[in-house]
Amino acid sequence: MSNQSSYTAFLYWLLLAGLIVFFLFLSWDLGMLRVLFEQDITRISVLIFVVFTLVSVHCGYRSWFVASQATMLSQLKVMRQDDPTFLFDHFPRGRSLVQNFLSQLVQKPSESDTSLSTEVLAESLRGAHQVGWFMAGLVIKLGLLGTVVGFVLMLSSISGLDQLDISDIKALMQQMTQGMGVAMNTTMVGLIASMLLGIQLLLVDRCADRVLLEAIDYSLLVGLAVSEDRGKDGVSLSAQK
Repeated sequence: MSNQSSYTAFLYWLLLAGLIVFFLFLSWDLGMLRVLFEQDITRISVLIFVVFTLVSVHCGYRSWFVASQATMLSQLKVMRQDDPTFLFDHFPRGRSLVQNFLSQLVQKPSESDTSLSTEVLAESLRGAHQVGWFMAGLVIKLGLLGTVVGFVLMLSSISGLDQLDISDIKALMQQMTQGMGVAMNTTMVGLIASMLLGIQLLLVDRCADRVLLEAIDYSLLVGLAVSEDRGKDGVSLSAQK
């Protein structure tokens, strides 16, 4: 994995974020967003937009973080596999998750410790993404909440009418249209926001999975080299005895 390919996920996220920002500005310039926010008297659409923006920034940070871990893994791969000392001091302690993972395997090569270290690495690479997936589901629920509120507003406009006069039809239709607008707009915003967040989170997850798999593959090579080195040391000690 070269340094250029290591940052592919982050570059893809930048491309996706640029397209999203472009279409948002285009929608605002055409007046679509302005009308949408004005018709939503509950401001649920604004809340969905704020959540979407925050989670998108979170996805951008996570894509950069995972890409930086992939870059450090690429740098570790060019080191000598038969000399595990570089696993302890090549990067500052705590900066490289893969370096910590490999150093723990060298120090504790048992099967149980290897499994535990792999789970810790996977959680460190992907654990923070669960918050994003929760928020992606939350925006759908907010959209459905807006749908319910919109229908309540629409039905409440006719609940207090004992009889319908011609003079009241215009006001009644305006209130019903307002409620229907809230229901449809919040649902649409929630669905679009959830789909866009899902694409970003899926991209980050796949990048994290790729780093995890490459770290495991490289750990097998390092572990094999260390085992051979320890075997040679054992043979030399036996010969001396």
